[in-house]
Amino acid sequence: MIHRQSGFTLVEMLVAISVSALLVSLVYGAVRLGQRSTSAMEDRLDQSEVMRIGWRFLHDAVRRARAHPDDQDDEDPSGFVGSTNALRFVADMPPYNGLGGLMRISLKIEETATASQLVISRQPVFAHAELVDDEDAQRAVLVDRLDELAIDYYGVAAADEPAAWHAEWEAMPTLPSLVRIRVKPHGAAAWPVLTAGLWNAAATYGPAAEPAADEEEELPNESPRGADALTRAL
Repeated sequence: MIHRQSGFTLVEMLVAISVSALLVSLVYGAVRLGQRSTSAMEDRLDQSEVMRIGWRFLHDAVRRARAHPDDQDDEDPSGFVGSTNALRFVADMPPYNGLGGLMRISLKIEETATASQLVISRQPVFAHAELVDDEDAQRAVLVDRLDELAIDYYGVAAADEPAAWHAEWEAMPTLPSLVRIRVKPHGAAAWPVLTAGLWNAAATYGPAAEPAADEEEELPNESPRGADALTRAL
């Protein structure tokens, strides 16, 4: 009588190893997918916080804009210079964030080797409208990869003209009544339209009929979880 030894055959061992490898591969893939989903969610949350912090700072700064002639530029009587893709003005900022007083605020596009960035910066304005050196300016990147920036200005461009929206506001003796900013990051939804009314414009123009402004989307008020660099810069 022939007795068979108990145990696994070579074929059974190979099948077991193959099944185990397949299961490990599936589990690893699920873990990697979860990590990528979490990372993408964190990136979206961080970008949302950057938008909220930067948008609130810029909205407050535009409202506080004031006419401040540049002694070094006779063609700049108000210190407010705006185009469709750049904005520069002087604002009287409160010291709530550690640096107040007259500040030169700028919003512009900076080109890098791979993309266009939306950058906001501020510099103190000293006597005679002199600025500190450029390297001393505080700057923060609002958008790493920008698709579109559009800025409009509402006001009276000339004494004999009615108030209207303009694509540029340069060499004007007065401030615009409203500033409207649209931003579209690359690969993401457009930011809520920012429309800010300048507090000091009414004293210049007097009462004027303002157009229906685009409603600004209400952003959350909770303390930001990320965007530390932007918070420190602004």
